[in-house]
Amino acid sequence: MAKSKLKILWFETGDLYTVRRGKEVGERLGVQVDSIDAYDLSLIADGESVGAFAGERDLVAYYDAIIIRSFMPFIAEALTLARLFRDAGKVVVDDGLAEEGFAMSKMHDYIFLAANGVDVPRTRQFCDPNKAVAFAEELGYPCVIKGIHGSEGRHVHKVDSEPQLRKKLMQYRSGEVMVQEFLEAEVDYRVIVIGYKALPVYVSRKPQADDFRTNFEFNEEVISHPIAEAPQLKDIAERAARISRREFSGVDIRCRGNVPLVLEANRRPGFKGFEESTGFDVAGALIEYVAQKCGNSLEMVA
Repeated sequence: MAKSKLKILWFETGDLYTVRRGKEVGERLGVQVDSIDAYDLSLIADGESVGAFAGERDLVAYYDAIIIRSFMPFIAEALTLARLFRDAGKVVVDDGLAEEGFAMSKMHDYIFLAANGVDVPRTRQFCDPNKAVAFAEELGYPCVIKGIHGSEGRHVHKVDSEPQLRKKLMQYRSGEVMVQEFLEAEVDYRVIVIGYKALPVYVSRKPQADDFRTNFEFNEEVISHPIAEAPQLKDIAERAARISRREFSGVDIRCRGNVPLVLEANRRPGFKGFEESTGFDVAGALIEYVAQKCGNSLEMVA
């Protein structure tokens, strides 16, 4: 007898490329992929009805799995969904959200990556600007200041002198940025990890001549490579994802000499630029992984 259609809830704003691709893949594989965001959500605790609803639909009862990719500013709501699904025996990606909670801090990530043997750039977070300046002098200029929150290259600045550093620090509230060593490298790398395993391709990214940051939004030079040719990158990306409990992660890596360092293990990686650059079906790999966690063989889905 054919299995019933697998139903996956994708928690993220519905007009994004990532959601559209998830739904396209679902149609191709015979999987129902629906999306909602926090504005569609009702959390109810009134004695008779308890749980998470969208309209009249009981989300936990209806769906087999949830992919959580929407957080700020609705972190509590995302964590509530994760726990409700987990407690009902449903699949949650990332499963760590239901067990360990959520820390949206790059400094948090650096600390636990480094504590578990993953090389990261020398980084410190201070509330006292004078201590930040002293650490910058220890590192030597140029150095980088980076927001503990933020994505897509925002709040990342290269500074070349103490006056420039102090000016930048004044633009943020106390403790909002970290001071980090500047890694002199022509390229950095993005490895996407699904189910704690690197995809078979990765990309190198060379920033524009007038910038040092890389992000697919910055129109840098992007080249696709087989991951089998870069075992060091594969190993450090998979270890970073596992330590961070991020089943679906975009791991950014830059080298100090020949030593790869993790810049970030992104828990909500966009993959439009990655798919376009590599031709690899990231959305398909993600949906297939979720189906496997649910115990479904997609070729047998009715």
